[in-house]
Parts: sequence; C-alpha cells; structure tokens
Amino acid sequence: MKNIIIAVLLLLSISYSAQITYKVDIRANKFFKTYTDYVDNKPIEGIKFKSLGTFGTTIEVEQNGVIEKIKESKNPYSWFCNEQGILMRVFDGTLYYVIVEGPICYYIKKEQAWAGYNVNITLNKMEDEIYIMPTGNEPYKEYYSDSINGEIKVFKNNMFDEYLEKYSLKEQYEAEKLKREMKDSVLDYKNKEWRKKIKYKKLINEKMK
Repeated sequence: MKNIIIAVLLLLSISYSAQITYKVDIRANKFFKTYTDYVDNKPIEGIKFKSLGTFGTTIEVEQNGVIEKIKESKNPYSWFCNEQGILMRVFDGTLYYVIVEGPICYYIKKEQAWAGYNVNITLNKMEDEIYIMPTGNEPYKEYYSDSINGEIKVFKNNMFDEYLEKYSLKEQYEAEKLKREMKDSVLDYKNKEWRKKIKYKKLINEKMK
C-alpha cells in the first residue's frame, strides 16, 4: 500500500513540476514568523520551502542559497506555505496542513495524510477542491484548534454533530446527498464525504463570526 501511495505522490510531484504555468497562491514556498505575517504576505527573507519528505519527518528548504533538510521538530518557524500555496503549521514539533481557518481551525496531520490539489494536465489547471490521501503511517484523524494560534487537538465526530445542531445546520447537512459516480474509487468517494464536512465546518465558522 505504501509503495502505491509513494508512486502516486511522485506522479503528482512530477505533474506539478511539468505543469508549472497554472496559478498558485502568491505565498507558495514562503516562511512566516506569525499567522498575521502570512495573511499580510510578509515572508521571512532568505529562506524558501522546497519539499516535504513523503513519509519522513523532514522539510527541505533553501536558506541563503543553500539547500538543506531540517527536521519538522527543529523547524524555527511555525508557519509556511508549501509548493501549492497550502498553509502549513508546526505545533509541538509536528507538521499540519491548515484546511479551514476561522474561529475554529481544522487541520490534517502530515504524517497521517497527504493533502493537496490534483492537477488536470489536459487543461493545465489545478483543481479547486482539496484531495486527501491517508498515508497508512498512522490512523487518519481530524484535528482542530480554538483560534489559529490555539492548541491543536483531536476533533471527534460527536463534536461535529453538536456544532451542526447548535448552528441549525444538521437538517441541511443530512439533506445534502452525495452522488457516487462510476468513475469514483473508494478513496474518491471518501474525499467527497470529507469535502462535504469541510464545507459545513466553514459554514459553522461563518455563523460563529
């Protein structure tokens, strides 16, 4: 299973390198001292993100013209964007993808899954919706924090149901049925379920503001 995932990730990486003309967030590959600096696009000078280790715990960076690998736990900066412009956060020496920002923030732990945007090579376009691919290293879990700088903790399913009830979204959520298409793999359909939850986590945040 790991060999298959590695092959897919390598293919995605090759596709990204070969199809570089599509647009990504202008903050891609940059490091930031604070979340506010990320929002204001005020990166740290002299350091750029290069790549993530597929299953390891290292980050490859270019610092003052020199390429080096640093351990996630030794990363001196808590915020950076990867090559697709996805915000990454280091908390307690562990790396997370920031999936939803707001009053409640949601994360994916990098060691448990790859998260990113697939590329339509024919159209030379990056898709708008995030795709999640569990690595199999650890059981896949969802994480959250109260505020963007808060402690990152495991997000449990009963918490999601409670938020849906509290903000009068449960009926809407249950009424929104997903369509399973012939081309959908098991993982494709699972991603539809995850993206639906992401959509409603964003709606919950809107109601909390």
